[in-house]
Amino acid sequence: MDIVLDNLTRFFDPLLFALVLGGVLLMAWIQNGRSSLGLAFAALLNSGRDPFSESGENATFMCRRIDFVLRERGLVGLESLRSEDKFVTSVIAKLLHSKDAKLFEEWARLQQNIVQKRQDVTASYWSAASEIAPAIGLIGTIIGLIQLFATGIDPMKMGPAMSFTLLTSLYGLFVSHIIAFPIHVRLQARAQILNSYRDAVVQHSIAIAKRELVILGPVHFSPHKPSRAVG
Repeated sequence: MDIVLDNLTRFFDPLLFALVLGGVLLMAWIQNGRSSLGLAFAALLNSGRDPFSESGENATFMCRRIDFVLRERGLVGLESLRSEDKFVTSVIAKLLHSKDAKLFEEWARLQQNIVQKRQDVTASYWSAASEIAPAIGLIGTIIGLIQLFATGIDPMKMGPAMSFTLLTSLYGLFVSHIIAFPIHVRLQARAQILNSYRDAVVQHSIAIAKRELVILGPVHFSPHKPSRAVG
């Protein structure tokens, strides 16, 4: 047990590891935008399970439910239709209360683009972190080598400098391949499932809107003409 503890303390420097990890998270945040850090860590809460794993919900299932409700009860029946995905529920609710097919299509595509970007930024953040981490480790290695050469050939000072040099590279590789990249792969798989599901429901809802709702013509406003003074 003592041997394990000795090796653990030899390979783990909490301060140095925190510096490497903090540098990686900071650079990934700068690369992906100010909201990416919060979204990336919030996504970790649900990353351990597949979307709709408990309910078995999927795009085909939801589109058939929508068609069944429309056939049996009409548009009013959509009020009771719910999905495990909040975005899909909002699309159905919007379809129920829409009067213009064109306006519904514009709204649905805009909202789909917004949620897709939010979904993709989580995987993109951890992908950036996995790419940045080795570079952060290499920077630490170069700093350590500079410190080593600056001290000369003093055996008493070579040890800490060599330790710093090797540990930064080790931590960079660890953060990249053991932490960030597996998270990226997992979140990217979730994003593909959700984006594909949402796209199918949006396309189906737009087709229903074009069939069930009217398409109002654009409103033209004539410019105001100032009246001429009389006299």
